[in-house]
Amino acid sequence: MKTQPLSRVFLNTGVLAGVCLMLVGVCGYLFIRELATASRDPYGPTALLYLALMAISALGVLAVLFRLYRVITAALRHDVRSLTRMFRDVREGELRESYPIALREFTDTLSYLRASGRKLVLEKKRLKNLGLIDHLSQLSNRRHFERRLGQLFEARKSKGGSSVLLIDVDHFKAVNDQHGHDCGDALIVQFSKALRGCVRHSDFLARIGGDEFCIIYPYISVERADAYVQRLRQQIPRELTLMNGVVHTLRWTGGLSAMTDADAKFDDVLWRADKALLHAKEAGRNNTKLFDASRGPEQAPRLIAS
Repeated sequence: MKTQPLSRVFLNTGVLAGVCLMLVGVCGYLFIRELATASRDPYGPTALLYLALMAISALGVLAVLFRLYRVITAALRHDVRSLTRMFRDVREGELRESYPIALREFTDTLSYLRASGRKLVLEKKRLKNLGLIDHLSQLSNRRHFERRLGQLFEARKSKGGSSVLLIDVDHFKAVNDQHGHDCGDALIVQFSKALRGCVRHSDFLARIGGDEFCIIYPYISVERADAYVQRLRQQIPRELTLMNGVVHTLRWTGGLSAMTDADAKFDDVLWRADKALLHAKEAGRNNTKLFDASRGPEQAPRLIAS
């Protein structure tokens, strides 16, 4: 689609609409004059001709406005698709040379977003080169996770505590045993993509072990994190298509906890989340349990989502 300024679209359409409106006015004037001057038959052929021309001109105005609507909506849909394609490319780590744009008014915005996206892609590659990205899942690895958790631990008293969700993929070993390690790797990749599509941009997502994942909700109380985990449970797909036609029924178990001012080390919250995860496994898996430190260490983790 050819790039054009929105002002030109309105100008061209405005000229056509103005001509049609002028014809409506002229025909209306002639029609009224004919009615005023015709004594015997005010609705004679001449008056009806003027009336018909006025109606046709009015329909022309509507047609021009409809064309304006179609041109603008088509251009907006085109540009939204280009933006969506660019954001998807940023997520996948590869930007194209150009993204076609229909409305010139969006060119500067798209150029800015593309430049920002390129910086993100380069930063992602830099982190990968530093050994902070897990090769298989393309998520942050345990080293990056512990670094981020330590930063949030240091900031908890000034900005508030953060919540941590530990996740285990249920029966991951069985997938490896029954279908091979390639299917197991495909499960990790597909589950990682599913998680990435369900978390917020501000959340920190990492793969910290074989089938172990973690989500950090920065500066989020355990009550709000509880709601996010329940929504995650609803949004994660029930089935994942792996390879060679293998469809895996997805089950995962979670343990949730939050930092407190009483924590002495950054990984105290991780210990509590791990305890909640163990209780969730003992309760039959495919559920999430919360270890609420404010209720005291003697309290058992409680079920929040299944």
